[in-house]
Amino acid sequence: MTSTLRLPPPLIAALIALLVLLSTGRATAESRWSWPVVGEVIREFARPVDEWSAGHRGIDIQAAPGAEVRAPVAGRVTFVGPVAGRGVIVLRTLEDGDVTLEPVDPAVLLGDVVNSGDVVGFVRGGHLGDNALHLGLRVDGEYVDPTPYLPLQPRIVIYDSWLDSYALG
Repeated sequence: MTSTLRLPPPLIAALIALLVLLSTGRATAESRWSWPVVGEVIREFARPVDEWSAGHRGIDIQAAPGAEVRAPVAGRVTFVGPVAGRGVIVLRTLEDGDVTLEPVDPAVLLGDVVNSGDVVGFVRGGHLGDNALHLGLRVDGEYVDPTPYLPLQPRIVIYDSWLDSYALG
């Protein structure tokens, strides 16, 4: 006698919905975008009420001074230089707009074309107590949250050795 596994219809519907979500939307972004530095987001995007109001026009990613900064997406360098005393790099992308990285000691020149993952500079201290890189994004002249464009970050989880755990009971 053979036995077959039957899943409840709600579970089947949930699995189908999950597969559809995983195969659309972010999949396109993941193929083009990457994280500029490895680190946790320590300050989220906060849309200003209007163009001149206070807000946080990007995200801050934890990063030590001197860490490599990589292009999060392919584009052309349209600005390299200081803004309010901080090193800034702006990349113009074909599809997504203008990407801003700061504070950065640049390793690129105005007009350079970069691919996602290329080193464009190094974190310069001075942002959030010397431990962050700011990533901003403007699409059609409006600041938007760059987080949905980025792939999910891998999580590093450190476990005790299974042998040690087994030996200790």
